[in-house]
Amino acid sequence: MGTAQIGESVVDEILRLASEGKTNTEIADEIGCSRDTVRRHKMKLDGGGEKIREKELKERAKKAEEKKEETPEEKADRLRMLAQERELLRDVGGEKSFRSFLERLYEKNVDRLPPPPKFKPAPKNNEDVKETLVAIWSDWHYAEIVKKEAVQGLNEYNRSIAAARVYSLVQKIISIKSKMGRGGWRFPRLVIAANGDMVSGSIHDVEKSSDPNNIILASYECARLLALAIRDLAAHFEEVLVVGTSGNHGRLPDNRHVPQKEPTRNWDTSIYLMSMIALENVDNVKFVIPDSYMAVTEIEGHLFGQSHGHDIRGWMHTPIYGFNRMVSSLNSIRVNQGNPINYFIFGHFHNKISVDYAGAEYFCNGSLIGGTEYSVNTLGKADKPCQWLLGVHEDHGVTHRWPLYPNVKDGAYEVKAII
Repeated sequence: MGTAQIGESVVDEILRLASEGKTNTEIADEIGCSRDTVRRHKMKLDGGGEKIREKELKERAKKAEEKKEETPEEKADRLRMLAQERELLRDVGGEKSFRSFLERLYEKNVDRLPPPPKFKPAPKNNEDVKETLVAIWSDWHYAEIVKKEAVQGLNEYNRSIAAARVYSLVQKIISIKSKMGRGGWRFPRLVIAANGDMVSGSIHDVEKSSDPNNIILASYECARLLALAIRDLAAHFEEVLVVGTSGNHGRLPDNRHVPQKEPTRNWDTSIYLMSMIALENVDNVKFVIPDSYMAVTEIEGHLFGQSHGHDIRGWMHTPIYGFNRMVSSLNSIRVNQGNPINYFIFGHFHNKISVDYAGAEYFCNGSLIGGTEYSVNTLGKADKPCQWLLGVHEDHGVTHRWPLYPNVKDGAYEVKAII
């Protein structure tokens, strides 16, 4: 069958069958022509297709030329809008914005506490001694359950006991301030070193041994407990500064190791943010939540370095050697810059420790939870719940050290769940 004898309908049929993926032989057999005929018509189609595509490209180029060019101002506006869109995308989806996301979330949902009665300072006396109180609060492990029978009757812990122990801490601080005030000491300022592991987190499946159903509810309750305690103390001081650093238990479960680049990607930070928002109506309370595992705070002219201490290695379950190395290593660097740290604050090991070393003094905090199944049955330790309270003088540094041992007899804060 010659090419001249192929009608348009047959050509259309060749093209249709070709579009279905059939071979030249299959097409020729189906419509009754030679394979060469099929091949020639397909080649014509391909050439026509190229011409059509070439024509489309020319038309697009012509339209682009006819389109009005952007002015410099229009281009600048367009680039600025693109930059804003990129920033919003980072805020919504980037790990870099995890903290800002939490701030916006809590800003909308956390209940604000009413402010306490205004602080009324006592009349000043020229012989009064002015100091700052420093309360070290860490290792609360709020909402974790410790049963008496599991620790030989040496301890018991749950969220109600935690609320009672925190209330006891607050009452002891107020009592010490009041009694020393009658002896000529003035404490216009309180610094709360909130130093991590406020909740046990979810990294070791501790949620299975916790009062709330999950870590989100535990964090909310702990934040409210922390806010209530700070509000009550704010009624007795002209200024309260809360410095919040994260521990290792609060890291998110997808971080097998403590993420050095993301210290605020942590439930401790979440607790501090919620407490900060809950206390936004309390004018004399200020929060500092650094993007670092260590915070350096000047108190009465002395530098305090605050870090949870999870990166310090102990030896034979004793952290002294690790603390000594950390203190000497950091200050050997800082002394060359002329700003060595005078006092170090640590936690993590649940041991009440105070040691002078390498020209500095360091404090390791106790815990609020006390002895646990691990510490009693594995380590043979059942330290009493304890949190440090320090007095700091401008000329003499830390002048007195109070290890506060909370109890459950003084009363308790109300445990309020979010649901």
